[in-house]
Amino acid sequence: MIIYLDRQHAGKPTKISDRGAGSDINGNGKIDTDEMEAMWTGYLSLMLENRLLALGHHVMPLSDGNYSDRHNRVNEYCKLFPNDKQVYIALHLNCGGGDYCAMFHHFQSSQGKQLADMICDEMKKCISIGGYKSIPAQSTDWTEHAYNTIKGIGKPVAICSEPIFMDTHKHLISQDNFAKIALAMSTAIHNWGK
Repeated sequence: MIIYLDRQHAGKPTKISDRGAGSDINGNGKIDTDEMEAMWTGYLSLMLENRLLALGHHVMPLSDGNYSDRHNRVNEYCKLFPNDKQVYIALHLNCGGGDYCAMFHHFQSSQGKQLADMICDEMKKCISIGGYKSIPAQSTDWTEHAYNTIKGIGKPVAICSEPIFMDTHKHLISQDNFAKIALAMSTAIHNWGK
């Protein structure tokens, strides 16, 4: 399987258009999450990439350009591998989402729903948080921002992942917990691809 792993919100503070949500999680009057998200998204991405590679999959990391540019690149790469199963993960660690894990999928994609459900099920085994939600994303409601991160993807099954929200789950921000998240996500992606 080919997995496109898009590290989003990972270029702060230089990529102002890709900032994500900000929060003063340390109570020092500053937006602490900008640089923290860039660092931890990179760490989670690397852990997830290594686990997927160990499971025998091909991984293509992305982090540069506008979302539409990335989507167009992925769609061009897809043409080179027309017979392979392909997954696109828009990886986030936002703020302000609430006490749950969210895996957004395209509202018209039954395979996206299946993969999002499987990731949520694996997350339940590894990380204890308020809940796990597989959410259809579209442009006409509150899920619009998640939808924008995946709407331009063609063949690959696309997921906008929010494995934790940094302000709500700051107690989970550690190497050990991000390793557990990477384990859950890679296991679900692998099992879905069988």
